[in-house]
Amino acid sequence: MKSIIICEGSTDSVLLQYFLRKAYNWQDTKNRTPLSSEFKTFRELEKDGRILCIGGSGGVGKIKEKLDYILELNSLAANDEEYGKIIILTDRDEVDTEADFCTEIKRILSERSIQTQQEIKNDEWVFCKMKNGHGKEIAVEILLLVVPFEQTGAMETFLLNAVEGEDEYDKEIINRGNAFVDSVDPEKRYLTKRRYITKAKFDAYFSIRTAAEQFVERQNILKDIPWDQYLLVQETFKKFADL
Repeated sequence: MKSIIICEGSTDSVLLQYFLRKAYNWQDTKNRTPLSSEFKTFRELEKDGRILCIGGSGGVGKIKEKLDYILELNSLAANDEEYGKIIILTDRDEVDTEADFCTEIKRILSERSIQTQQEIKNDEWVFCKMKNGHGKEIAVEILLLVVPFEQTGAMETFLLNAVEGEDEYDKEIINRGNAFVDSVDPEKRYLTKRRYITKAKFDAYFSIRTAAEQFVERQNILKDIPWDQYLLVQETFKKFADL
């Protein structure tokens, strides 16, 4: 079975893959697929013969476009080649209203002639029926996760807290970087959303720690984070166990 997580951007996509590998024992296939070119960032993971893709759409405005594309692929797929589970992951800061986002998903399903007896709701699997490329009726489950990533709920914040706990020198760098981000844009011309501030603090640390874009060093940092403990602060992500 194939599943896919559609998220907003590059950082989300990268951190999600490390979280899923550590917390749920998925393995990176390192495969490049035709779907890779449709997303800003893309990764394929494997576990017990199942495939899980993670696609960063390039912004919240493109998430619905990518959902529609995946559903189109399902409508053309051969038997057993469809994406049976689709997770849409976005931040509450980024959507206009949760209700409007649900309405848009419902519209996409209707335009694709996809049937469901359920209302689209946040944090609930929606069971749907559609036809694949052979005209066979298939089951597809869709999960919308509009997550409040405040405080320690953000993956970036969790990562920085974990680094702080391991190294006093890095802790000082993180604290100074956080203080800089909190004060550098007093008029909020650029850091207009809480989520932007969270990402800026994350980027500030990595711009110092790996200023020369040392890819291996960044990988090593991400691998060493106890991502399995993230489930203690982000209850919603426990639904990834359903994949």
